[in-house]
Amino acid sequence: MWSEDLRMGARMGQVVGGPGALEAQLAKLAGGDLGPAGLIVRDAGVPEAVMAGVRAILAGGTVDVQEATVAGGEAAKSWPVIFSIYDAALGAGVARDGWFLAIGGGAVLDAAGFAAATFLRGIAWAAMPTTLLAQVDAAIGGKTAIDLPQGKNLVGAFHLPAWVALDPQVLESLPRREWRSGFGEVLKCGLLMGGRTWERVQEIPPGWEAPAEMVELAEASARHKCRVVAQDPYEAGERISLNLGHTVGHAWEQVSGYAGPRHGEAVGVGLLAALRMSEQVVHLDPAVRAAVHQALGRWGMPTRLPRDSHDGILRALARDKKLRAGALRWVLLRAPGDPVAMPVSMDIVEDALIGLEA
Repeated sequence: MWSEDLRMGARMGQVVGGPGALEAQLAKLAGGDLGPAGLIVRDAGVPEAVMAGVRAILAGGTVDVQEATVAGGEAAKSWPVIFSIYDAALGAGVARDGWFLAIGGGAVLDAAGFAAATFLRGIAWAAMPTTLLAQVDAAIGGKTAIDLPQGKNLVGAFHLPAWVALDPQVLESLPRREWRSGFGEVLKCGLLMGGRTWERVQEIPPGWEAPAEMVELAEASARHKCRVVAQDPYEAGERISLNLGHTVGHAWEQVSGYAGPRHGEAVGVGLLAALRMSEQVVHLDPAVRAAVHQALGRWGMPTRLPRDSHDGILRALARDKKLRAGALRWVLLRAPGDPVAMPVSMDIVEDALIGLEA
């Protein structure tokens, strides 16, 4: 197993990865490591076999544990779901020395983390991501949030989990579309890291064909995010680079009513938009965008935006949370491994969007 320590103000957290990570962390939880009582916030899509293993370990400990099940997907990041978690926590007798354990995909982790940040003015929580996307991205770094009708992740808090268990064994039954969604974030990390990781991302076959190889790349991506977060926990500097591809990606998700592309699929198309802008603004070699397009196609992922999404995406960009003094900062790429954040003129943004329309 491997581990990375993170700090966010006075709060410490640990990301633990590798086979057996889940059992090791649950054993600590069962022994009262985070407190005497807690609430499991379970994604409804988590296989029952996984939950049976969790319950068996916790049943052998000294803690009082109850469960709340919420629907997965972006719908989890809503006030009704947050209020249902509060109600379940109160019913379970969770106090200031209690905790939440979030189990599932990235949206449920976001919601449970936000509930933990705000319940009783903040309690401890831990995360057990069960999708590739969540293990590479959402579970790491303490960003918690819910959506508003006007945009994605507009209400949230930085609230670092006490621990995150990245156990590849829970990925064994992932459907193909979940592999694809996770690949969007791994591809982003390959671009940010450059070097051999970027080369491997271009070469790797779809994850369901080579899961062991995909897990290795996912670990490299997760550890990269840990290093970035350790240096910049509150996104005052380098951490903004992790938003590469997300500006257009989030806008497309919102315009589709969160019923169209999965997050990683939207990020993949967002990467193509950001790389097209990078060619015009910071002179990125067009071969990089061509390689990303080819990789997305090999995985059966979208490479185009619906033509009728154009105006809605522009409206969503105008409400993006990265706006400062009326200007939106974009993460661009000068070369693989060399990101930069800067404003981009609207004519270049529109050109990139038009170039991606089906």
